[in-house]
Amino acid sequence: MPEFLTPSQYFHQKGIRPRKQFGQHFLAQPATAARIVQAAGLGENDVAVEIGPGLGALTRHITPLVKRLHLIELDADLSAYLRELFPGGQGGGDAERDGAVEGKGVFVQRQDALSFDFSGLSRREGRRLVVLGNLPYNISSPLMFHLLEAFPAIERAVFMVQKEVGERFCASPGSGDYGVLSVLLGIYSKVNRLFTVGPAQFYPPPKVDSLVIGIEFMEKAPPGPPFDFLRKFVSIAFQQRRKTIQNSLKGAFGISSTAMSDALARAEIDPKRRPETLSPSEFLELAVYAREAAGFAAL
Repeated sequence: MPEFLTPSQYFHQKGIRPRKQFGQHFLAQPATAARIVQAAGLGENDVAVEIGPGLGALTRHITPLVKRLHLIELDADLSAYLRELFPGGQGGGDAERDGAVEGKGVFVQRQDALSFDFSGLSRREGRRLVVLGNLPYNISSPLMFHLLEAFPAIERAVFMVQKEVGERFCASPGSGDYGVLSVLLGIYSKVNRLFTVGPAQFYPPPKVDSLVIGIEFMEKAPPGPPFDFLRKFVSIAFQQRRKTIQNSLKGAFGISSTAMSDALARAEIDPKRRPETLSPSEFLELAVYAREAAGFAAL
């Protein structure tokens, strides 16, 4: 096992501070890190991907459990630190050679997780991925959209996020936190609240609590429109969430009011309901009929 430094040890040795632009708050409580990893239910044949491993708070608990671990770290200093800990995992190592997958190891990728090709990695590894991470607060929502685009490549995920953001991911119809990501995650996955983590467990401590969530992604998309259409459709509905669903979608994708009324009737949805009251399954069914009304031109 490599010699991992604590956050205070690392920054004292380097004479630097955590970077605010990356939203860096390092988990400094090993017991909590172990609990997060345990929630992922990792087995030795799983291919794990850790987003923002930082100084290895989760990494040290993941490596004994799996044969192959990919670390995605954007910070140049932290990426270099991780490569010193795992010298055999430079930029992907044997995972990238001729598209083949061989052996075992930890592979360090210096890259923005928002542009990482999860689908490509899944194809090379020949199996769906298990993704973990203490996510920087400033990328949690964009990253979730990115993961949803690649959901067939991901089996499950365990993330620690800002509590307010995590509540939106888990929100139910009718609640104030319910929004676009609540709907999309409800269509393509099942999200569970696991436990909260207080600011005192981080270095430096954030000003808010964090929430650990577990996500089980579907293996195949449900029958209906592709993800891009669904994302646009739901986003338009929530742009004016206080309006009725019929008025919020009025003119969307060039669909006439009459055609949208027909779509709502076919989905058996009261046109006077507000978007925040529709369940993920109702949004999916309505999107099917709305896309038919649009003549598929909206794609």
